Amino acid sequence: MIDVLTIVLAIGIHKGAAAGALGISLVKNFPNDFGLVRKLLFVFSIATPLGIVIGILASSAGVIVDVIFSSLAAGTFVYIGCTEIVVQEFSIPGDRFLKLCFFLLGAIIITSLSFIKGS
Repeated sequence: MIDVLTIVLAIGIHKGAAAGALGISLVKNFPNDFGLVRKLLFVFSIATPLGIVIGILASSAGVIVDVIFSSLAAGTFVYIGCTEIVVQEFSIPGDRFLKLCFFLLGAIIITSLSFIKGS
């Protein structure tokens, strides 16, 4: 039960921060269309409860469904990391070699964690 509460707390904190950032970004991009901003924030706000319901339904569907959903989640993180975060960081001049070193260090740590979990 403690694990579930920890996950719910982590998701809640992250969702609040993400909603704030998204709201600011939407208002900047659509300053004259608050109706659209409200609709997009509504879709964002129902995504987590909908995902939880889908996760609960899929949890009893078997191992292959779990593998598929885990792969989709991991692929989403890798895609966002590669197309948004890494590209933006390396486009800023200065300390590129240091950024590359820490990027590779992070990749090595994550890779080694998968070996630790597997054994």
